[in-house]
Amino acid sequence: MAELFPNRRRRLRTIVAIFAAGTTLAACNTTAAPAPETSTPAEWASETSNQPVPSSAIPQSTTTTSGTQKQAAPPPPPPAEPKVNCIKTLRACGFPDASNTGWQHTGVKLTTSGVNLTADAEFQINEPGTVIDGKDIRGCVSIKANNVKIKRSRVRCDSYFPIRIYDGFRNAVIEDTEIDGLNSGTTNAAVGFDNYILRRVNMHSLGEGPHMGTNVLIEDSYVHDLASCDICHNDAIQSSGALNVVLRHNTFINDAMGKNAVVRIATEQGDSKNFLVENNLLAGGNFAVQVRSQGHGFPVGVRVINNRIVPTWRFAPFDTTDGRIETIGNFRDDNLEPLSAD
Repeated sequence: MAELFPNRRRRLRTIVAIFAAGTTLAACNTTAAPAPETSTPAEWASETSNQPVPSSAIPQSTTTTSGTQKQAAPPPPPPAEPKVNCIKTLRACGFPDASNTGWQHTGVKLTTSGVNLTADAEFQINEPGTVIDGKDIRGCVSIKANNVKIKRSRVRCDSYFPIRIYDGFRNAVIEDTEIDGLNSGTTNAAVGFDNYILRRVNMHSLGEGPHMGTNVLIEDSYVHDLASCDICHNDAIQSSGALNVVLRHNTFINDAMGKNAVVRIATEQGDSKNFLVENNLLAGGNFAVQVRSQGHGFPVGVRVINNRIVPTWRFAPFDTTDGRIETIGNFRDDNLEPLSAD
């Protein structure tokens, strides 16, 4: 009997054959062909191999609120190496000198208006809360009131204390002021004694720098060019039975002929407790820091921390007769060698 649908049967066989061939091809593609062997010499391997890039070398990005990507900021540079020989370039090293202390760097024009001196060439301040600003005072200043402020001024005095805060008065502040001792032979001291603050004060041509008793802060100030005389026994800083004293970030230089110490802490006139000497540049003296028991026991709580000491001392950087003090982080100015009182 003749087939009724010969073409339909042939098409069915063709479809089956195509389906079988496709299945075979898919099965063959599941296994990749082996990679060809490389002919790169072994000694080139480190140059031609595709090593993964460290994540630290890939710039990181952040996505902003608008959806765009922004490159992250590069890491900060490493801190600069500490400088040496800062005594030659004080300001470049961040220490006080004549260019950033005293009245001149403020741009003020000094006047003598209102500066009325006594017969003894004394400028007396007796009103609480008095502010002296921009004055040229050719005499010694006596403070006999609380909360007195002297700023952007110059005091020139060849007597014992160019500025004296009398007993019982508090909160005297002297800022951006020059104290000139006029190279007096009376071994005058810049400021005395209790309850005062000095900031950015330029002190020179004196027998000694400030004397301190109780509650004194001296910072960002400059003591230099002390006067030489036959009876001088110069100290850039001298305690007077000091209690609660802070000397922070100053330049103290004692190159006078009669030099004793840059910072002297002793007990001739009373107990000495809680005395901090921190982040100063100290130059000259027989000793940079002298701490002695002289009458009222050895000073208690003396801390000398992170100071730069110029090796121009006559005998040693520290003199701690009869006791011990805390010395941490102190170093020579010329080679950054650590210095300790131990």
